[in-house]
Amino acid sequence: MTFFPYNIQLSKMLNHSESLAEKFIRKGFWLYLFSFLVGPLGYVVKIILSADLTVEEIGLLYGIIGLVMLLGVYHDLGLTESLNFFLPKFIVQKDWTRFKSLVAYSLVAQLVTSIFIGLILFFSSGYLAEHYFRSPEAASVIQIFCLFFLGMNLFSMNGTIFWVTQNTKLQKGTEFLRMIFVVFFTMGLYFMNMGSLITYAWTWIGGVVVGIGFGSYFMYRSYYVPYLKDAEIIYDRELIRKVIKYALWVVLAANVGTVLGQVDMQLIIYLLGTRDAGYYTNYLSIIAIPFIIITPIIGFLFPVISELHGKWAEAKIATIKNLFYKYFAVLGIATGMFMFVFGPAMASILFGEKFLMSGVILQYSAFFIVLNFLLQINFQILAGVGRIQERVKILGVGLVVNIILNLILIHYYGVVGSALAVGLSWIPIWYLSDKATRMYSSGFDFAFFLKNLALTTVIGGISWYYLTPLFVGISRVQGLALITGIVIVTVLPFVVLNMKEGRLFMGELKKIKKGG
Repeated sequence: MTFFPYNIQLSKMLNHSESLAEKFIRKGFWLYLFSFLVGPLGYVVKIILSADLTVEEIGLLYGIIGLVMLLGVYHDLGLTESLNFFLPKFIVQKDWTRFKSLVAYSLVAQLVTSIFIGLILFFSSGYLAEHYFRSPEAASVIQIFCLFFLGMNLFSMNGTIFWVTQNTKLQKGTEFLRMIFVVFFTMGLYFMNMGSLITYAWTWIGGVVVGIGFGSYFMYRSYYVPYLKDAEIIYDRELIRKVIKYALWVVLAANVGTVLGQVDMQLIIYLLGTRDAGYYTNYLSIIAIPFIIITPIIGFLFPVISELHGKWAEAKIATIKNLFYKYFAVLGIATGMFMFVFGPAMASILFGEKFLMSGVILQYSAFFIVLNFLLQINFQILAGVGRIQERVKILGVGLVVNIILNLILIHYYGVVGSALAVGLSWIPIWYLSDKATRMYSSGFDFAFFLKNLALTTVIGGISWYYLTPLFVGISRVQGLALITGIVIVTVLPFVVLNMKEGRLFMGELKKIKKGG
């Protein structure tokens, strides 16, 4: 790799002359490229595992992964996400001393807490296997994933640096390398007929080791040498105070947010068992498919809004929210319709007939997905402008509602009740987060939304009565080809209906570009 002189490199770390539109268009290319590359890899792994393991083993494996992710909120006491808020400001100020110092604080905290939590998890594995998962095999799998827990925390540090500098190529590229090696290891075990619950668990460890290696190399060559090598690590009491104050709220927000994301799976494991957890985890994989497309661009809002907020460009934040709300609301209702109609077919195609129940579960939360799209936008705005406390309170309300609804609906309806509970809990979260960001709103285009809602209803009705019977008695390959064709055909009417709006959207981008 060839390095530029130091003063030129400074201007490249975060291109301040680049307009907002240019940021979204140029960086959006890498976001979507790697998202389309990385997203399917997780499904390849799960498809292989679903074919080689039982429903109960799938539930156990991903239940343990969920537990590890749940504990992950405490791995750095909130300092890593604090980097997302503070580091872009230091880049704008070209303050590399405080930049390096903050990274060092976070790394030390992360190592200490990760090792401590990992040891607790390791030595409690037997108890958890017997009393929580109720499976003897769980103890060995938990011990293996203690290494995954430690590794992912180190891997995330490099990713955070790439993310705050808006280097989507490196951030998504290292994630792609991690996942592609997980796929290689998984396929190797499968085709050599060596796959088991234990051996497949080790593939996650191999992937994260590769990811740490490549990420550390790129971090050192692209950032440490040109920017941070000559910077000092200082003890800045005021900086530490600000970071800890922000981090405490981050820990609470992460705790509430992660529990909110995992509580349904963990309650299902405890109340219903690993079989229903197996159905539920594959349901989660199906409902996550649209997020392969939207998460990268919504996630990129955080550093962009943080930078705009630092420049007091509040009007541009409002423009971003209004545009995203307008188009993602339509995307959400169309996605919900498609998942409701074709949920069972999608489950059978991806994971086999034994996971048909995963598609039925999907139908109970499909129409709520539009609220999830919109609340994600709201949370990125709140985080970008530093209003972390409000995000904590909103998530706290959602968590309480979620747990209460889960306990009630699981009792009466079983595993499908949990999906319904999660969907219902998105309603107060969206409402409260929208209310908290209302100062960045200038009205909602109901005419645009209603005409697309009408089109969605018509297409959904036709699909339900005339297209779903086509999936009866066909192979998984034929089903995949059929549903791909249906997706393409379904998109075309929306393109035709909204062609004028598409031109207006491009016009808005040009206005932003002219505004710098």
